[in-house]
Amino acid sequence: MDIKQEVKKARKGDHEAFTRIVLSMKMKMYGLAFSILRSNDDCADAMQETILKAYKSLNTLKKPEYFQSWIFRILINECNQLLRNKSRLVPVENFDHIAKHKLEAEYEAIAIRDAVEQLDETLRMVVHLFYFQDMSMRSVGEVLGIKEGAVKGRLFRARQQLLHILGESPERRVAHESK
Repeated sequence: MDIKQEVKKARKGDHEAFTRIVLSMKMKMYGLAFSILRSNDDCADAMQETILKAYKSLNTLKKPEYFQSWIFRILINECNQLLRNKSRLVPVENFDHIAKHKLEAEYEAIAIRDAVEQLDETLRMVVHLFYFQDMSMRSVGEVLGIKEGAVKGRLFRARQQLLHILGESPERRVAHESK
């Protein structure tokens, strides 16, 4: 599917084109939202708001080729707004229940994703967008509103922390890379 063409169709009023775009991106959007919110229910709320806002303001998108970056920026803002709203609430839930439902089974099975989850949010976001969403450093910078050099620096720090979290010494890494 050519997203650029689908966006052009959607801007002309083709509702099904917008639906196709969103459906093709739903797993990427969910992964990004989950990396911020860490709750299935909150992810659903953030995604729903994002899709609604994107649909309503699709005509403000200047270049269709930037749709993915644009909708990710909206999603990040929605996730952050949800976190701000939740920080004002006093939790009354059973903490044992939360611990049991930490991550989805598939997400838990991958050690690297677990390690990424341990990074602070600024590093986690850059890693998620660059590696898991396969975005360029330039696109990551645009989505996060930072310069490409800052993206490179955060990726470097994230890799260093991930090596530490995963218990990989530089010698082991060099030996592994030379195979």
